[in-house]
Amino acid sequence: MRQIKKYANRKLYDMEEKRYISLRGIAALVREGEDVQVLDNETGDDITSLILSQILREQERAGSLLPRPLLTALIRRGSGGLAHLRGSLQSSLQALKTLEDDLDQRIEALAQRGEISLSEAQELREEMAARARKSQAEAEERILEEIEGSLARLGVPTNRDVEALHDRLGEIEAKVDSLLSTE
Repeated sequence: MRQIKKYANRKLYDMEEKRYISLRGIAALVREGEDVQVLDNETGDDITSLILSQILREQERAGSLLPRPLLTALIRRGSGGLAHLRGSLQSSLQALKTLEDDLDQRIEALAQRGEISLSEAQELREEMAARARKSQAEAEERILEEIEGSLARLGVPTNRDVEALHDRLGEIEAKVDSLLSTE
């Protein structure tokens, strides 16, 4: 996990790259799949959520990131729905991590007792890692489905809906142009 420190002068410092980084730089790391943690240098508090929220706010200023109905609904509902989703995800990930750690310890014990070879232990670890990646992908898919369901209940159009409207608008525009050119 990439650690970033936030200093009192509001500067952000990337501990891995040993250089200052901007909010845009952090956003780029996140888009590239990097996990980041931002710590307040004075207190040591984890302020990652605050910084990510600030990045979203900056992106919103640059152009509408989220539809107004979704933002309005989130404010009206409070953080309860998102907190529930986040808590559920964290619980699942923690349970998966505990299971992985337990299996890794068992594999290590088998190898130490000579019941399996070191190469067999490595194969088991690789298989376990592959299954964990698959489980994580499935969990992410379920989360996306939950989010899509929530957005549908809130009446927020999907990208597919917007694209269909855009296509339909193009068709109507072509018909209007056709009618105007025949006059």
